[in-house]
Amino acid sequence: MRIVSVRLRSLVAAFAIACVAFATSVPAADLSQVAPVDLFQVSTIAALSAGLYQGEMRLADVARHGDFGLGTLDGLDGEMIVLDGVFYHAKSDGTVLVAPDAAKTPFAQVVFFQGNLDFGPVDGLDLAGLKAALTAQLPDPSRFYAARVEGTFASLTARSAPAPKKPWPPLAEALKTQSLFPMTQVAGTMIGIYSPASVPGLAPAGWHFHFLSADRRHGGHVLKAQVAKAVAKGDIVKVLTVSYPDEALPRRGTAPLPAGAE
Repeated sequence: MRIVSVRLRSLVAAFAIACVAFATSVPAADLSQVAPVDLFQVSTIAALSAGLYQGEMRLADVARHGDFGLGTLDGLDGEMIVLDGVFYHAKSDGTVLVAPDAAKTPFAQVVFFQGNLDFGPVDGLDLAGLKAALTAQLPDPSRFYAARVEGTFASLTARSAPAPKKPWPPLAEALKTQSLFPMTQVAGTMIGIYSPASVPGLAPAGWHFHFLSADRRHGGHVLKAQVAKAVAKGDIVKVLTVSYPDEALPRRGTAPLPAGAE
């Protein structure tokens, strides 16, 4: 694995270049009032989309970089949810288990969550409305962020896909076998990572949410949601560290993800 640290200031290079920085579109004084966090990422969405599902890093090692985040497990086996320092595995059969330290991930994004941005109540919003409301409050949308939305949800649909067989298909194909888990009147936490549109090969642009119910029995990637009563907090990312995969991207290219798959 090649590990690259990125200080997020102004965009000076493309996704494949080691040093990437981000432009600041608001006065520095505004940003200086908010304590930042560091984001650690295993692999890239370009690699995952192309079908590189081999586990790159043990969860015990990922845990040294964050206690909050999301991703998937070795072989694209279900969805990974990281909350309060615990790594959960939301499987395609609907069960949620605590993932062992020795398990590996081919893609993950984690931070040590502080909640230094107060987004306030988000009552009554659907998923699109929630994403729009959070984005509108970002001090600088050209940066990465983490968000925690906690409360009750009138309805929420999560998904998880089973591990595909080798030879591994592109992500868009693999997700065609996903299982959907509709929930109603469920309490829990949405774990979100926001990635700027300026680096589409690095991470899914915009907000990417996973969900874990308060009883830790249900979860997955969020496809739909209707908030009943919840509050949201977040963190702005100062430094991004990426552990690039050892394997090269397949030359077959990547298929576009289906709507809502990212």
